[in-house]
Amino acid sequence: MKKLWLLLLYGFLLTISSISLAEEESAFNWQFGVGLGVSHNRNLLPAMDSPRNGIPQLQLLFDFEYKNWFAETPSLRSGQLFGVRSGRLLDDFTLGYRLSNSERHNLALIMASYHDGFGPSVASGDGISSSKLDGLHNRESDLMPGLRYQFYTTDNQLLSLQVNKDITTHHGDMLRLFYGFRFEQHNWDLYFNSELSWYSAKLVNYYYGVTAAEVRSGRPQYQSGSGWRWHNGLVGVYPLNKHWITELGAGINWYTQAFTDSPLTRNNPEVVSFVLIRYVF
Repeated sequence: MKKLWLLLLYGFLLTISSISLAEEESAFNWQFGVGLGVSHNRNLLPAMDSPRNGIPQLQLLFDFEYKNWFAETPSLRSGQLFGVRSGRLLDDFTLGYRLSNSERHNLALIMASYHDGFGPSVASGDGISSSKLDGLHNRESDLMPGLRYQFYTTDNQLLSLQVNKDITTHHGDMLRLFYGFRFEQHNWDLYFNSELSWYSAKLVNYYYGVTAAEVRSGRPQYQSGSGWRWHNGLVGVYPLNKHWITELGAGINWYTQAFTDSPLTRNNPEVVSFVLIRYVF
């Protein structure tokens, strides 16, 4: 509920700021889809491996554009894959407002949540039971507004640079460089994405650090500096007809020692894969 109010406030402030802008296109374009799929996730936090691995899950997709406003469900263009934010009926989407937009370039204010909360009560609510979480404080999901620049180098290649800062929990920073490439193979649309992300020490220590109060046997105190994550993913989309599509893909994440040295984590890599059948309205 707190995030909903913050998103509404964000939208209200941007609406006020847009009054002085030139008249914009008023068409409302949207896409809504319902999918059923199976995923598997090897989480960097072993205690948070999803109990839904291998179990069919319902997923929703909702994208829209109205004037300079837009919403994007994490999917092909963002480096996120189905099942990464496991257990969510509608994955956290990116809400944004374009400050400038042309055929090849666009600059936008964006807001999204990038990290799920975890901890003893969060795990029990998700059906996860692990003694490894005993004595930890609950970590909350973040909410990170930011600025994103996108450049379409060709019709099928995208470069993106964004910077975000959390305003609700850890108040840390994130810098992200993304490259996406789409190509066709027979009737398949294939999307390769590579993403390099930098995370500030505040963010790393909030989710992966161990305070003095959380120290237990086998869990020493841990604090770190900033860290990096490198993501690579491949997604295939196959249209069955006008409305039905099949999606499958896999992604792999590699983390620097700021993450993997934590007593809460396991060694690299973090892996996710999925198979999904979706109906698009």
